[in-house]
Amino acid sequence: MGNGCDVKIEIDRSGTGGTFTNHDIIRGTITLTVTTSILLSYIQAKLEGITKTELHVPTMTRKGREKDRLLQDVHKVLYDTLIVFPPSNVRKVSQAKEFTLNPGNYSYPFEFKVPLNSSCSQLKGITNKVLFNMKKMDLVINNGNFNTNTLRNMAQNYYQNYAGVPSSQQNPQAHQEQQYHITSQLPPSLSLGDFASVKYYVKVTCKRASFLKANLRSFDPFVFLPLDLDSHNQPIHLGGEFEEYREVFFRKELIFKDRLPSIVAVKIPSSKSNNGSDIQFKQNNYRPPPQPKKSGTFSSMFRSSTGNSAPMSSKPSSPFSRDNAPEINMYDVPFSFEVRFRHPAFLIPTKAPSFKLFLVSNVKPSRYSLAQYGKPDDSNGLGVVYLQKLIVELVSTTTISVLENDSGSTREIHEAKHDDVINVCNNTYENLKLDLFNALKLKSLNSSVTSTQRESNAIYELEIPAKYYENSILPRHLSPSFRTCNIDRKYTLNILAGFLSEKITDFNKGSEEMTKKVKYVDINCLNIKVLSGLNLTSNLHHNALKTRLSSVSKKDQLQNYHQQQDQQQHEQQHQQHPPAFPSRPVVTPNTNSTHSIPQTSQDNEWSDSVQLPTYDDALRESTYQDDSEHYRARSRYHQHNI
Repeated sequence: MGNGCDVKIEIDRSGTGGTFTNHDIIRGTITLTVTTSILLSYIQAKLEGITKTELHVPTMTRKGREKDRLLQDVHKVLYDTLIVFPPSNVRKVSQAKEFTLNPGNYSYPFEFKVPLNSSCSQLKGITNKVLFNMKKMDLVINNGNFNTNTLRNMAQNYYQNYAGVPSSQQNPQAHQEQQYHITSQLPPSLSLGDFASVKYYVKVTCKRASFLKANLRSFDPFVFLPLDLDSHNQPIHLGGEFEEYREVFFRKELIFKDRLPSIVAVKIPSSKSNNGSDIQFKQNNYRPPPQPKKSGTFSSMFRSSTGNSAPMSSKPSSPFSRDNAPEINMYDVPFSFEVRFRHPAFLIPTKAPSFKLFLVSNVKPSRYSLAQYGKPDDSNGLGVVYLQKLIVELVSTTTISVLENDSGSTREIHEAKHDDVINVCNNTYENLKLDLFNALKLKSLNSSVTSTQRESNAIYELEIPAKYYENSILPRHLSPSFRTCNIDRKYTLNILAGFLSEKITDFNKGSEEMTKKVKYVDINCLNIKVLSGLNLTSNLHHNALKTRLSSVSKKDQLQNYHQQQDQQQHEQQHQQHPPAFPSRPVVTPNTNSTHSIPQTSQDNEWSDSVQLPTYDDALRESTYQDDSEHYRARSRYHQHNI
């Protein structure tokens, strides 16, 4: 309470989970408590969104010493105003510049509609650009920072505009200045301290009639989370005509060299017949000893054709004796570890991972079978690999820019980056067995390729079950990807997987064994888009169709406000039911004609005002997000210091 008056503004957050999004109608009330009569010119409510960056830039002083200079860059990405007092009907007929409020309590409702895109590039005039930081005693402009030449150059530019100097002769930096501002979707609320921040709020200003008396102000901040839209402001889940068939993958190759099948066929002499023999399958525990190094041309002539010249066991009881020893060949087992996304590559906080993990290879699975021994449905173990480790990390990169502009010849952009590594999951498995024998042929979408080419270029995939990495969930506070004039937020997903060609027998003593034998493959998935999880609903689409919010008198505003609150409560009770179509007119038979004519009270007004939904409308309605899921997506997002 001060100067005989106290003002307070409060946003209605019921039904929003405390978070607002695009096409929302922000409603609230301005409460004014007057103890002594005051004179006011008007009471104005403002909807504002501010993006601010701050950077210390080293500069050289006149004495040749290096000194850090603080630069700030402030942009208004959202700006809308509404005068709630005096009412519009009074302003139209009254010429008074001040109005008297007697002691009492006053309440003024307000409402704003949140747009899709930012409006930073539309700000003009020095009053919208110049800010004064009382805390740091620093002047900041909306598109840069003042220096010694700023005021002189700004005055010169305003004089040229006033004197009517042709634009071709004016400062060429004006065109470059406009390029610094971009139009994009409204960014989400963000708090990275003084380094970078995006803040939204509704504030009220009670303009005093006298310049000697300070204006009364109050504000109420709120959290904003944008809808998931593409660059054309279309829902991402709609996509293109064949969007469901497009995928994004990241792949790295790995090779296990000189591997032996774990199961081999051996010939066992039959006791029933001297000439017959039986084939049995034994676990291959044979490992050839290391070969001595040989040099010279003639030494290669005495090597076995199989590349294995090691002597076998000579014990007659052994299935691998010299007489019945099988021919054991060593093979390289190539495969690739792959991360696959549906296009576009995205992740949603608190949701199950949207990517899938695969082992892919261009080697036919039949190589890893006992098909040559008449058992094509059995694996010989050659293609078995063991997944031992999986680490998933998300790196958020925030790039900021600060423009130093003297409104003349100097225009320098300073940039800085901040990386934050988020540990998503760190899983250790005990010999998670994956057999390339079970790989399936990847279907080709290109029908013009001949069958011979398809067979030679075929790729076989083995999917790693999702249950082994279902804990790869992003934290709830994570901001979606976005870009504004001075802030750019991007993400990179790093996945590290460790594979073994054989089991670890003792995990208590296997740390050294894992360190020596595990082969790691890392994949860096660049430019992964983090989404908000908010999609269009029927209520938001209805708000989007509203061209403007009407300006009415105080009495009508209060009446409409209470009606809207009742309607909102009614909609919350029936969230699971879609809005019904308008009732059709009653058709009564006409005795003087063979046709039935619809009877309307307003000369067939229904047929003129109500149109059947188009195909696009029907498709959009089929993709509306469930209200309960939409509410959960809103309530998950919170930022500190907002």
